[in-house]
Amino acid sequence: MKKGLENIETLIFDFDGTIADTLDLGHKIANSLSGKFKFKKINGKEELDYYRNMSTQEAIKAVGVSYLKLPFVAAAFKKRLAQNIDQLNPIDGIPEVIKELAKHYDLGILTSNSKSNVKDFLSKHGLTDCFQYIATDIGVFRKKRSILSMIKTYTIDARKTVLIGDETRDIEAAKKCELPIISVSWGFHTRDNLKSHEPNYIIDNPLELLTLLNVQ
Repeated sequence: MKKGLENIETLIFDFDGTIADTLDLGHKIANSLSGKFKFKKINGKEELDYYRNMSTQEAIKAVGVSYLKLPFVAAAFKKRLAQNIDQLNPIDGIPEVIKELAKHYDLGILTSNSKSNVKDFLSKHGLTDCFQYIATDIGVFRKKRSILSMIKTYTIDARKTVLIGDETRDIEAAKKCELPIISVSWGFHTRDNLKSHEPNYIIDNPLELLTLLNVQ
């Protein structure tokens, strides 16, 4: 068991990019909305990686989405994702890891995605019963407030809780809430980008979660 994870009871997962493999589908959906909302289309993997090395705030600004427009873009994105939910697959290996972790920990999901999208995805992949806590439709930049609200609502012991996510804003929110953070390198932000924000741990494969938490 790694230092700082000895007494953990609750694991709170981000959804998009951490559990669900939304990078490619999200890229396609974003491009399909770019004309309507007048922001830049991202062409190809090299250009996508350019944005993946920015913070979330920087990337949103760089493609030309204003904070006033952001809620409308987010709503349209979630609606379009719901229409394509059958194309959304889990990260390779994550369902098996989640099912194993659920035997040892209470699991939660905290996401800006919609409740219907998350519920449909979990049901399709046999993961519904693995999660005790689910908070959806949170503001893109309100993760700290949402974490604290989830902890209060479900009477979770913050001293025994760890956050798992794929973005730099997950790291920032965890630090503000004084929670350890396990960053995953298979989601939106690159490993180098995550590392520069100094998470407690970075992993490159879902199976590393079991090793890190000493789950046999």
